[in-house]
Amino acid sequence: MDKVVLLAEIRATIASTPDFAAYTPTSRLHLEWLARADALLTRWDGFRQIIFRTAMIQLVERTTRSYHLGTILTELHRAEADLALDLPVSPKQVFGPGAVYDFLKALRELLASATSTLLVIDPYLDEQIFDVYLSTVSPQVAVRLLTRECGRALKASLQKFVAQGSSDVSVRVARDLHDRVVFVDSASCWVLGQSIKDAAKKAPTYIAPLPADAGQLKRAAYDAIWESATPLCPDRPDGT
Repeated sequence: MDKVVLLAEIRATIASTPDFAAYTPTSRLHLEWLARADALLTRWDGFRQIIFRTAMIQLVERTTRSYHLGTILTELHRAEADLALDLPVSPKQVFGPGAVYDFLKALRELLASATSTLLVIDPYLDEQIFDVYLSTVSPQVAVRLLTRECGRALKASLQKFVAQGSSDVSVRVARDLHDRVVFVDSASCWVLGQSIKDAAKKAPTYIAPLPADAGQLKRAAYDAIWESATPLCPDRPDGT
């Protein structure tokens, strides 16, 4: 995992720490949070992650739960501090809860920087992708949108957007999508911490670049998914 992404994910996990006063060994909320924190710490430092797991096992003991929760949070904050020192993150890439406008502005600028192609992957795209984000994209840019769900509003907005000749846009639906990724021209790949429609509303999120080699691998994978995805009319005749 790219360090910029890892740092943003750890910060988001810390910000979403659930109330452990209500912890039980079968609580889905707590188990999902612990599993996410464990996975992130594994990617940061395998040795420190062992300390985390030891404390996590001991959470079942009510009398010492606060002590072991303190150990868990200490390890998360240690990871955050270490990554922040190793790789300072631009304020333009990380957005706290409520920073919806800052996220909107940053993503609009990123999309507007395209000169030839855009590929946007988001399982939960809605009509605001046209109303808010693509209005600044040059008409010469070929835009591809890949999503998992297609509501009536999205399809209606697509038809109106294409009808007025604002840009060359194709939308396809693929059921097995989980990432939120933006490919700008052939030069860069950016990952998003949340779906565009919900970004920064209640939790921290980010827009982070991937290294060129990782970006190329992701691009090849999503180009293959695009080829087998279901077109949402209107689509380009050549399928690109």
